[in-house]
Amino acid sequence: MRRWLIILFLAGAFAIPYPVRAQNAIKLSSLQVQLWPEYDQPSMLVIYDFKLPDGIKLPVNISMSLPKDGHLIAVASQSKDGSYLNTDFVGPSIGENWQTVTVQIQTQATYHLEYYEPISRSGQQREFTYLWPGDYAADDFGISVRIPVDTVNIIADPDMKSSKNADGTDYLAKDFGALGAGQQFPLHISYTKTSDTLDVAQGNIQPSEPLSSTTPGRVMLSNYFPYIALVLGIILVAGGSIYFWQSSRDRQPGGRRRHAVQGNNQAKGEIYCHQCGTRAQLGDRFCRVCGTRLRLAD
Repeated sequence: MRRWLIILFLAGAFAIPYPVRAQNAIKLSSLQVQLWPEYDQPSMLVIYDFKLPDGIKLPVNISMSLPKDGHLIAVASQSKDGSYLNTDFVGPSIGENWQTVTVQIQTQATYHLEYYEPISRSGQQREFTYLWPGDYAADDFGISVRIPVDTVNIIADPDMKSSKNADGTDYLAKDFGALGAGQQFPLHISYTKTSDTLDVAQGNIQPSEPLSSTTPGRVMLSNYFPYIALVLGIILVAGGSIYFWQSSRDRQPGGRRRHAVQGNNQAKGEIYCHQCGTRAQLGDRFCRVCGTRLRLAD
């Protein structure tokens, strides 16, 4: 009987898909969550910064669960100089209650993920509930909340401590220590905002440095003046050539303008030779120059 129980247990263990078993074995050395309400959009910007323990065999896949109404905007890894580099990922794949983003971790770096999620609004009152779904165990789990401008009476549950960032921005923050795999962590915040002003106005973007003629990508008319002058010169030369060519044709005997004048003059009783254009005298039947018979009106 015991032998059959062991066989059934082993069969059940191997029936579990490998990625699920591998995911449960992975632990995050740190996971820091930042919540930025109404930062550059009238919604909640959620930021994950996470890192794997030193010595773990790479590469490995990390699958993060996002709320179904979340909108993923960035997945990156942090370089040694502190800048972020875009990182390939798969998804989001939509599930029943969550959507999943899978990132392949290839280096011992801090990985960065951002998404937006709606905020509940009722007049000046705002409500938001964040939930860490417990995808992985974490040796160190912390949350910070950036307090938006024109905000009063902000309340966090669980309670968090007020602090100020180096740039003078007010925060609520707390380190909650270690979390186990599958252990969820909810955080509810509510606050009153007396205006709809965002922390970063989308229409008030400023350049990082003064613009000049050497700024990459800047289009200046002075840079193209030689080309514009060349095109205008070609147009003037072509136009002048056409004008003089047309004028020379009009001056030739028998030209269109000459015939037009002849037609007008004939109406006044003057006759011109239709062959060479010479003006005939009264009573002439033939041209005095070329001898062509004149076309006289009856």
